[in-house]
Amino acid sequence: MASGNFLEAQATEILKVFQSSLVTQDLERWLTLFREDAVVEFPYAPEGYTQRLVGIEEIRNYIFELFKQMNILSFSSPDLFVSKDKLVAEYTCDAVMTGTEKTYRQRYISMFHLKDGKITLFKDYWNPTVLLEVAQD
Repeated sequence: MASGNFLEAQATEILKVFQSSLVTQDLERWLTLFREDAVVEFPYAPEGYTQRLVGIEEIRNYIFELFKQMNILSFSSPDLFVSKDKLVAEYTCDAVMTGTEKTYRQRYISMFHLKDGKITLFKDYWNPTVLLEVAQD
């Protein structure tokens, strides 16, 4: 049985790769964190924005399109809650929108469901008004 320290170390490593891959735009490395049948959900996404992705190809297409619109500069160190097959992380992200050059600073609470060290479900809770303010000229 895995100890709490092992689970926390594994969760910390997943978040480290998750965040650093987005900052360096190593999107293929980022995608290796997900299972082929993974699901991504954005429960607070406003109408007209992506709310659910199913499967690695939809996730791949989404993340490559996102990086045409946004340049992620940094993430804060996450506060983590870890259980047997889930982790919840709270962190902030600083980015620049490529179309408007506006600064994007978002606070996230993200839930990761894991199986065999891979993400099966990623739920990303964020404030849609922050995005709407910087996405428009």
